[in-house]
Amino acid sequence: MEEILRKQASKQASKPDSSLAPTSLLWTARPGMMRSLNESIAIVVRTLGIDEAAVARRKAFLEISDADVACLQTLHASLQGRTPDFVDAFYSHLLSYEETRRFIPDPHVLEHLKQTQAAYFDSLTAGDYGQDYIHHRLRVGVAHQHVGLAPEWYLGAYSKYLAGLFPEIWQRLDANPEAFIATCQALIKIVLLDMGLAMDTYMQANSQTIQTLKEYADVVFASIPDGLVVLSPNLTILSANRDFLKRFGLTEAIVHGACLTDVLVADGLRGRALEVLATGDAQHDLPFSMGLVGSSERKPMSVTIAGIRLAEEEEEEARLLLIVKDLTEEEKLRTAALESERRFRDLAETAHDGIIMSDSEGQIVYFNRAAEHMFGYRRNQVMARPITIVLPELFSDQLEERRRRTAVWEALGKRRDDTVFMVEGSSSAFKGAKGEIITYMLRDLTERKQFENQLMHLAHHDSLTNLPNRKFFRERLGISLNEATLKGEQLAVLFLDLDRFKLINDTLGHTMGDRLLLMVGERLAGCFRRGDVLARLGGDEFVMLLQGLSEIQDAALVAQKIQVALSQPFQLEEHEVFAAASIGIALYPSDATDADSLIRCADCAMYQAKEQGAGYQFYQPELEGLSAERLVLENSLRKAMERGELLLHYQPKIELASGTVIGLEALLRWNHPTKGMISPDQFIPLAEETGLIVPIGEWVLRTACLQIKDWQQKGILIPVAINLSARQFRHLSTVSETREGNHREGHAERGLVETIDKVLSETGVDPSSLELEITESILMQNISMAANILQALSGKGMRIFIDDFGTGYSSLSYLKRLPIDTIKIDKSFVRDITTDQDDAAIVATIIAMARSLRLKVVAEGVETREQFDFLLEHGCDAMQGYLYSQPLAAEDIPLLLWRSHNSGTLVTGEKSIPAGV
Repeated sequence: MEEILRKQASKQASKPDSSLAPTSLLWTARPGMMRSLNESIAIVVRTLGIDEAAVARRKAFLEISDADVACLQTLHASLQGRTPDFVDAFYSHLLSYEETRRFIPDPHVLEHLKQTQAAYFDSLTAGDYGQDYIHHRLRVGVAHQHVGLAPEWYLGAYSKYLAGLFPEIWQRLDANPEAFIATCQALIKIVLLDMGLAMDTYMQANSQTIQTLKEYADVVFASIPDGLVVLSPNLTILSANRDFLKRFGLTEAIVHGACLTDVLVADGLRGRALEVLATGDAQHDLPFSMGLVGSSERKPMSVTIAGIRLAEEEEEEARLLLIVKDLTEEEKLRTAALESERRFRDLAETAHDGIIMSDSEGQIVYFNRAAEHMFGYRRNQVMARPITIVLPELFSDQLEERRRRTAVWEALGKRRDDTVFMVEGSSSAFKGAKGEIITYMLRDLTERKQFENQLMHLAHHDSLTNLPNRKFFRERLGISLNEATLKGEQLAVLFLDLDRFKLINDTLGHTMGDRLLLMVGERLAGCFRRGDVLARLGGDEFVMLLQGLSEIQDAALVAQKIQVALSQPFQLEEHEVFAAASIGIALYPSDATDADSLIRCADCAMYQAKEQGAGYQFYQPELEGLSAERLVLENSLRKAMERGELLLHYQPKIELASGTVIGLEALLRWNHPTKGMISPDQFIPLAEETGLIVPIGEWVLRTACLQIKDWQQKGILIPVAINLSARQFRHLSTVSETREGNHREGHAERGLVETIDKVLSETGVDPSSLELEITESILMQNISMAANILQALSGKGMRIFIDDFGTGYSSLSYLKRLPIDTIKIDKSFVRDITTDQDDAAIVATIIAMARSLRLKVVAEGVETREQFDFLLEHGCDAMQGYLYSQPLAAEDIPLLLWRSHNSGTLVTGEKSIPAGV
């Protein structure tokens, strides 16, 4: 029979899906079911032993003879053409009952069933009852069991068929009683053979399904990760799953039939089990310390006890189900969590920063000692109160925006006495047992802000007179120009230079000269209105900004007022001196429209006043000459690159402690064919203003990288720094936005990074060989964008330098946020560090600050041994300046490095300094 099944399965596999249905009353195969049916039939055949011999025995028992087959074949021939009528009547009967109608969901299925049923009716009298026929009958039983057709409906369908067929047989046999009886007997034998095979397979398939479900239940029971034990009413163990046995090191043989209390020790477990038996109410998650009888080891367990019955009959004996969960790991985790919390509290209570934790409603749930000291509250005074009592702007839109942009933010703090101060904060959130908990790490910025303000003041004010300096004045003038443009107002810049100051300074000494400058500043301050600005540019030069002028003559009146104020004598100890001044006046918008041009025009007018001895003078521009000269210079600069007139010189950076050359700065030079070397101070501002700095900047980058590669091929491995200008930085950082047609800040940093990447890739230079210098003012134009750009460049291995430090914003906050390696002290501070106490203090402060932030410091413009000694003494890392070397052509660098290496000194021209001083 198994051979029959193999052949049939092979035959069915070669047919399309529509022919896979066995001849049956109410069943048709769905795609994917054929394999499971064949497997089920094979199991039935093996279980019942239905082989060819068994089938032959069944036929013999039913006395199916050749004469019976002949009778049926005769009937088969006479019934041709009547089968559709039988099928229609058959399915009309089936559709009239809900129990059978539910198996015929739609007309398509009905039509298919009629076709298969017609084939079955035809085969029933065809006289071929061999292997294929037997296989079909087996499939009928399995199929009907699969779809859920009960045997009574299956047998009833046979009855309907036979009841309609017998009258037809009588007519076809011409009412011949003998032929009728013989044919009916033959038909009944075949039908009973069919029924027997189908019923056997139906019942066996049903038993197989039950057995499968039992095995499935056994697998689930055994595989549940908690221990399961089934007990009789007297607590005898009836079964236990794999997890229970494994947890206690037991076997099925040991526990089966044993009393639970003879196997396990768990105080109170027996009483709880009996309560469940008595009440029928389950008890959940009962804690027990449980172990084996005879062993001292105990494990923490959670036990659930429930009553169960395997049948609903009253006489069915109740059983108990124990669900045992091992809490050992949970206890370890709980202990570890408690230990972690203890360590956290120890750390938090000894931390210097304030730590505050709040719940999802913003209520304070933790307040460490540092927070108590910072805000002046005791812990019990703030617990369960809103965190806004100490951070009043925490949930404001402005702070929320800052917190989204950066991990570290600054906010207003409020003490118990209602005084306010700035704090630096960061926050993180985690899910606790009672919801989200937010932790705030807070640092009092009072001292830092005072230091920053002091440093800012030093950077923007003259140390002698405490007046604003050139940088402050330049920035304030720029703002005032914008305001004047919007309001349509006039403003004036007055440039003042003291007459004969050098004579007084040289005669009475620098101390008296400084005192005179201080007194002049005080008198000048009394000559201006509120909102005007007075600044000292340096030496004996002062500059003034007059805003909101009604008419030009207002500026002349101020100049006259200044002259009157300065006409009174100055008492310098026993000396009485007079200090007249020459004043130049430039007006916006008639003379110039930008800050630098206004100052320059006022300076020019001042010299005109000094030459003419007029006291004060309005600017009288030589417009044609100045414009023509500027135009010629601009046109020449536009052609300088393509003509090869631009070149790079390299100035070494020297490590102070060792005298070693640690890097080079690439400096742009313009060798004009007729004017010779043009100072960078002349053409770089022009390049910035016209936008030529962008292509020039990329040329500098590419040329420097090509030079680096050339030196590396010769064995010279030294980093080279290039300067990024403000115009170049802004243009390259927005190139991606222009290309993509949008203005999302997230794309802004890619232009500059891509440009540098492209040049490095094309020249084959490693990013670590390139250093980038950028000024503070560029950073502060858009700190967020600058941070993204510099993070990307630093991440590739390039080092970032802040150039001209001290002349810009000098903010500690951006030094912390940005990936800065080194700051360079501007030469304007270095120049007078040995003669000017204020400059010395500024430089020493910058070095100390940098060291505290783990930044390197390079001093620019070092020209004397005294400056060198001061910087070395105060811990400056490196320097640049003419003391060691002026900027050199690329071909001179190898010789400089060779001489330094081989002589142990750094030698340039006639100077030599021992290395390692």
